[in-house]
Amino acid sequence: MNRSNSAPYTWEEIEDQVRKAILCQLSILRLFGPSSEKLGELYLGIDPDLLDNYDPDRKAGWLEEVLQSIPLHRHYLHRLARNAFAYAYQLDGCEAANYEDYHCVECALVGGFPQSDEDGEPSPLSSINDFPLRRMFETFIARWDLYNEEYDWGLSVRALSLLSNMTIPAVRTSLSKEGFKLDVVAAQGDTGRRDDDKSAKLSCAEALRWLSRRRGFVPNRVAMKDSSDIAITDILASPDLTFDQALQKAVVASGKNADVLASSIGTSPAWIESVVTGAVANIDVVALRNLARELRVSEPDFVAKAVRHLISVELAQNRQITD
Repeated sequence: MNRSNSAPYTWEEIEDQVRKAILCQLSILRLFGPSSEKLGELYLGIDPDLLDNYDPDRKAGWLEEVLQSIPLHRHYLHRLARNAFAYAYQLDGCEAANYEDYHCVECALVGGFPQSDEDGEPSPLSSINDFPLRRMFETFIARWDLYNEEYDWGLSVRALSLLSNMTIPAVRTSLSKEGFKLDVVAAQGDTGRRDDDKSAKLSCAEALRWLSRRRGFVPNRVAMKDSSDIAITDILASPDLTFDQALQKAVVASGKNADVLASSIGTSPAWIESVVTGAVANIDVVALRNLARELRVSEPDFVAKAVRHLISVELAQNRQITD
């Protein structure tokens, strides 16, 4: 896995950070762990003394050779990083990530991994530094939260920043300008109001709507197989959802944002946004037919429902104006 347009880092950069994190944890183990001559070698996979035995007569690059000899594949952190990297940036192999990976990263890794080595040098997973490894894992968590409704805790400004490839100040400015309001969520045991990047959240539905307008956001890949087609058809046929609610879920299931859909069906992202959010929109039958084909659902049924919905929205707005 090398760098793609959606990934700010190469896999080699992430793997190098994994190696540094492993050495950081080794340092802590040797300081606070059991007194055993075999502890370091058992954990690292090579004799750790090879890292310390400096010899001026050694050829240049000897340390790099020793570091490269560490069998990273035997470390669970390496497997987690590989799955998280592919999923965070939607690269080949992204489907390998699963709930166990998410649980481990969210509940144990980002909060429980050593923050520094025995000399106080920060770990690549330090929470007060913005190293690539931690940013990648936090992007993985943010994307998992966004696309899994059962974890709809909302997304922080930091999470939105990571997914959109924007700075935090730019995210805040955009949210304010476009009328998106963050909800302040009280942390467990917190009785006072907080207004920081962790407590202020945007619901996942609103976050997806905002992200779909960002050029730097990459939606989840969805292989358009028969099972996916059936899932989208079932969503649109659900009696418990209004047309716009069902369409919003169907668009998410398709893995395409407003810009991509608009380009595919020959309309504007603003029109897509209006239809999906239940706002007034022009009845463009050609665009609706193209949208049905893009979602791989029945054109007559979809267009009929869409037209009824758009007329109802327009009538409802007219009644509000005259009342």
